[in-house]
Amino acid sequence: MNHQPFLVWTAALLLAMPAWAGDPFRTTNPRPIGNETEKAFQLLFQQGNYPAGARQVDVALRTEADEPLLHGLRAAIAYLEKDFPGMLVYANRIKDSAQKLLPKDKLRGHLYTGVGLFMEAGHIVSTQGVIKGAPQAIATLQRALEEIAKAQEVDPTDPELNLIKGYMDILVASVLPLADLETALNTLRQAAPEYLRWRGIALGYRDAKKSDLALEAVDKAIALAPQNPELFYLKGQILWQKGSIEEGKRFYRMAAERSSQLPKEVARQLLQECAAITGAKC
Repeated sequence: MNHQPFLVWTAALLLAMPAWAGDPFRTTNPRPIGNETEKAFQLLFQQGNYPAGARQVDVALRTEADEPLLHGLRAAIAYLEKDFPGMLVYANRIKDSAQKLLPKDKLRGHLYTGVGLFMEAGHIVSTQGVIKGAPQAIATLQRALEEIAKAQEVDPTDPELNLIKGYMDILVASVLPLADLETALNTLRQAAPEYLRWRGIALGYRDAKKSDLALEAVDKAIALAPQNPELFYLKGQILWQKGSIEEGKRFYRMAAERSSQLPKEVARQLLQECAAITGAKC
């Protein structure tokens, strides 16, 4: 199953504009995240167009380089492109911009310091391997969790915080049998925007093999982002898991038709699965 999107969990955009242009998370107490960054969200996560989204991230960096979320997006894109030196560069820039933000916005400052450390831990594992890199990665991840806990102390109901923490918790629940899936899902239920909320819930239920609940959640995500091929891919996986074989094939093919919009590794996996399931080249 495809877990790549968990390293790009940082944000997305609803069809409706938020109260403050640039903040896709909040309708009350919005933050001035930036219009160019918001355009990148829309391309990456509403439309699911990664090549165009990556270009827009670079455009946004020219004028909104103080926004840690933007560096988070760039670090995630570097990871998906297997550009591990670039991933580390932008992980450090996330932390630097988060520290500058900390005096005026403690919640987002601590949150993105945690995100930067999380990406740094991912870089360690990606370049050193799980066994060799584990001690340093675990120590770095613990620091990331401490920063996120500090953000929770400021406002545990914040939708941006709960989106990021919820996706992290879903990832842990997918690989550790004793992890508490329902706690992770409850965190996501307090998250925004709704599109990523329901996508994360669908992923959690898919991995728990609760296909009916996963299908209900992914349909809600598709209603909010109806052009995103990653959601067609996810629905195809869920339908196949549920035993709705022909309908699952249909959604795999729909995703394959737009595979050029996806990161190369995600597209490769999609096309490989599609061919295996349909018995033909997709």
